[in-house]
Amino acid sequence: MSPNIVKLGGLAGVLAGVLFLIVAVIDQVAPVGVVYDSSNEYLYSAISMVAFLAVVAAVVGVWALKSRTSQLRRLAMVAAWLTGLGYGFVALLNAINLIQGERTLNNVRLGGALVMLIGSVILGVVVLVTHLLPWWCGVLMIIAFPLGHFANALFPSAENILYVLLWGSIGLALLTRANTSAEQAVRHPARVG
Repeated sequence: MSPNIVKLGGLAGVLAGVLFLIVAVIDQVAPVGVVYDSSNEYLYSAISMVAFLAVVAAVVGVWALKSRTSQLRRLAMVAAWLTGLGYGFVALLNAINLIQGERTLNNVRLGGALVMLIGSVILGVVVLVTHLLPWWCGVLMIIAFPLGHFANALFPSAENILYVLLWGSIGLALLTRANTSAEQAVRHPARVG
């Protein structure tokens, strides 16, 4: 495991959490419509796109942390790929929306969301089984996306708030693990010869 990759993943997770919070506030101040007719909607789409890309980097950090053990390594790799592809695909669709000035390809977005959901659930289970991160990170990985989707009907931006909790928690946990690994390396340097 490279502590630098885990640390970068942690920083990306914290960044994603902050960006999802900003997106939630923007959506509360002036809800985003289907057709973008204000700079607020373009800002929302741009920040959202960067947030989803930051999540991809955070997922790489989780995978890098998991790759140091052999337990469930392949399953973690598949789950990380699916999760990263799903979030990356949604980021790409946000970029397309930004260029076109309207929300389009919603049916295609559902395919990316399904890949994201499957990967997140599997990765969440891996986190829970291996104690890779605190248990609540695994639980949030499993429930944040589906719960957020339905909670949006009750409270606009609920999904973004759940993403703040999910990726902020994962980011902080990755930073803690990266710092712990770096401290252990200083205390127990590798023996030569």
